[in-house]
Amino acid sequence: MVKPLPNIKSYVLKLLGMADRSESELRSRLQDKGYEAAAIDETIDQLKDIGIIDDRKTAESILRYCKEQRLLGENGSKHYLKRRGIPDEIIAGIAISTDEQMEKAKKLIGKREKYLKNLPLKVKMNRLYNQLQRKGYGYEIINRAIREYERSCEYEAQVLEKA
Repeated sequence: MVKPLPNIKSYVLKLLGMADRSESELRSRLQDKGYEAAAIDETIDQLKDIGIIDDRKTAESILRYCKEQRLLGENGSKHYLKRRGIPDEIIAGIAISTDEQMEKAKKLIGKREKYLKNLPLKVKMNRLYNQLQRKGYGYEIINRAIREYERSCEYEAQVLEKA
């Protein structure tokens, strides 16, 4: 016996109630569920017209998550938005300030520091550099953040020597 599909609009609203989703993600979920293409197009168009589906707002929400929770750099955030189905024209308009990226890079270094405390300085620097690179930070941001961290490590070593 084939189980009947739930009302398409109520299903979309249920999905949106659980998490922000792009139009692309919604289309994919609806197709996977077995809805017809015409019904998907009609429903998404109706919900876009009344503002329930808005990729720009979804991108802002996802970007906030990328910066605050995942501590991603600009490139990492853009890659994540692309994977979530945000259109390229919206992604192209996104820029994260250098100061904001530096703040997030320092926060990430601070979180990683406790795992690296017993390693030689050169190994620490390499691992932090690679971590920042994987998180999508640019060369300039990485180098500035690493230099600042290195200076703070050298200062701590001098203070410990004097004590």
